[in-house]
Amino acid sequence: MDRHYLAVHRPASDEKADYTVHQAMTDYWTLHGSTRVSADAIRARLKLINRFIDHEIAIGVMREPVLPSILNDEWLARFRLWATSIDTIAPQRRAADDRALPPKKRAKSTAEESIIQLKAALRFNARRMTDVPRLKHLTRAEVTPKRTYRLSSDSLAELLHYTCVGDGSAVHATRLIPLRRYLIGAISTMARPDAVMDMSASRARGQWNPAERLFDLNPPGRIQTKKYRAVVPVTELLDDWLSATDDRLVCAEVLRCDDEGDWLDQRPIQSVKKAWQAMQAKLGIPIGWGPKLIRYSVASILRRRGVDKDQLAVALGHQALNSTTERYATLDPEDPRYLESVRALLDELSAELMQKAGTFIRAKSTEVGGNGRRRLL
Repeated sequence: MDRHYLAVHRPASDEKADYTVHQAMTDYWTLHGSTRVSADAIRARLKLINRFIDHEIAIGVMREPVLPSILNDEWLARFRLWATSIDTIAPQRRAADDRALPPKKRAKSTAEESIIQLKAALRFNARRMTDVPRLKHLTRAEVTPKRTYRLSSDSLAELLHYTCVGDGSAVHATRLIPLRRYLIGAISTMARPDAVMDMSASRARGQWNPAERLFDLNPPGRIQTKKYRAVVPVTELLDDWLSATDDRLVCAEVLRCDDEGDWLDQRPIQSVKKAWQAMQAKLGIPIGWGPKLIRYSVASILRRRGVDKDQLAVALGHQALNSTTERYATLDPEDPRYLESVRALLDELSAELMQKAGTFIRAKSTEVGGNGRRRLL
């Protein structure tokens, strides 16, 4: 009923004059934001704006009702200061070794994303207000210093080696198997972290095509977003790990032994963040770089080795496939030459890493028994 009323109602002049910023954000969420694939992100951005307005009302800077007309450059400046310097994300934090860390501040780009979302909410409800304020957001390039740190192939091999040996104990190395699986997936596909965590070898999911050596990073049923998930070639190393996986690529492995043999149970996990942070501290990866560093680093290595730029753009999801791009054989997933430049260089890099890190980065030899369980060979 609320959605239908909002969709068909035509506000009178007095209603437009009284229309508030809170109403604009609520109506935008009800009619549009809640239906989007990025609904969680939209809600978080609008929530930040709401919290700032509540903060300003509480300290007496603003008064209710908060109308769109009071939003100006001065208001944006106050919001940016509050969002990035005053309102901390995590007041109390601890490192992997239990050291106390300073409060984590919100990135400037995050504040700008909230401003962009607010502008979208106001534009969406333009007919419900007297006038839409002209707000200018800053681009990511304007607020984010260019970061050029990248991992070399030697460094990537060192990361893989670390996940095999850990601190030297067999127990620790076993705990690092999910991180090793994550690295294999990230290096082999250059996918964003969330896409790597979504990778599945299950036939029911339909992402992996072993016959064509292709992997669809976008699971069936998931709507593509601006962060496009591509169909990517499967390297020999990734194929080895997918063949040894029941469902999610990034999973923990538990060895169980009985009279019939040694069985490997695989359990999906939610995150490799803690394992990454421990490795980061151990190997000296600069603070501020998360698992997405793998994507940047592999792409940089391929660029230096002369990869076809158009093919790389498709593999990274920077260029979505459409009727125009699919006219070219190397950009058509149904053509044997699909992303052939990317495939060749990823295979080359995988072979190089196996040589540098040791062949033990391959998956354990297993087979699925008649009972559906995976047996170690």
